[in-house]
Amino acid sequence: MSDASYTVLIVDDSGSNRAFLASILEEDGYRIAQASDGEACLAAAATERPVLILLDVVMPGMDGFEALRRLKADPATRRIAVIMLTSLGDQESKLKAFDFGAIDYIVKSANEAEVRARVRVHVRLAKANEELVEARAESLKQIAAAQRSLLVNPSDLPEARFSVYYRSLHEAGGDFYDVVPVSDGVYFYLMADVAGHDVGTSYVTPAVKVLLKQCATPAHSVEEALSYLNGVLSKTILEDNYLTAFALRINRRAGKAVFAAAGHPPALYIPREGPVSMAACENPFVGMLEESMYRSESMEVREGDRFLLYTDGLVENRLDLRSSADSSDRLIAAAGRLRTLPLADLPVAFVREMGADRPEDDVAVMAVEV
Repeated sequence: MSDASYTVLIVDDSGSNRAFLASILEEDGYRIAQASDGEACLAAAATERPVLILLDVVMPGMDGFEALRRLKADPATRRIAVIMLTSLGDQESKLKAFDFGAIDYIVKSANEAEVRARVRVHVRLAKANEELVEARAESLKQIAAAQRSLLVNPSDLPEARFSVYYRSLHEAGGDFYDVVPVSDGVYFYLMADVAGHDVGTSYVTPAVKVLLKQCATPAHSVEEALSYLNGVLSKTILEDNYLTAFALRINRRAGKAVFAAAGHPPALYIPREGPVSMAACENPFVGMLEESMYRSESMEVREGDRFLLYTDGLVENRLDLRSSADSSDRLIAAAGRLRTLPLADLPVAFVREMGADRPEDDVAVMAVEV
């Protein structure tokens, strides 16, 4: 047990008490750090990063309870295991220690064997928890990598004429997009957001990709594609959740765009000439009710016209807007200012223009050119 990570911090205003505990634990091979008061405890916890703290309750100045409260309030130290040490044996003190985040409570009259046993148990638990956290972090990184590998890149489908900005707040993001060829000159674009940000949201992406390939065909209308997604997802992985989506199908040969929003923000329509407007067509969420019905809108488009699809992370946190009308006005104005940018530069410039380039939520933006 020579690993420096096996450091135990002993906090007590009595030097003799610290020396007694140190002698017991040093025999077992722990590295010992010491502090004589609450302030010194906080400083030592931040620099030593002990696996365990033995913290006296009654100390001059900042007592053990206040030191414990501050330890648990600081993200850098809140995961350190803390055992309270006291001569007090009353139930109220014990409950207060647990309420503040202590994992155990040792009365100072405890013998050496009890101190050793309790420290060993909680060091093992702390180390096991560290390993679990590290394993979970690694798993999340793998999930995030797998999820991102499923997102189509503009270079994969240059004929689809799109560019994207994608940022997930957590390792496994709830926002995602897809682009599917329907037929020659016809493409289906989807921008979606799964409610929540937990690991389970990442499993929706491959499911939607598979389903979209099945229904993004000339034999399915846009509203039928959404109905198909809703019917399957509501009975499977979205039983306790839901999905918002904006679906856009562009037929470049016919000069026609068909779109529908399912509980999702409308897209921005940026014509080559003329004012920017919102492409809105409200529908129910996907996956909430199996019997939901969907409709779509269509419009004539010309070469050079553009659409901007985005998730609500673009507008929810940074704008401090008072109404949806304010939001629409800001979005339209921003799109108008950026309309002449190259397609590849438009999504990231739009995110910055809207002040959403700081990580407060998942954000995805897709620019599509007819």
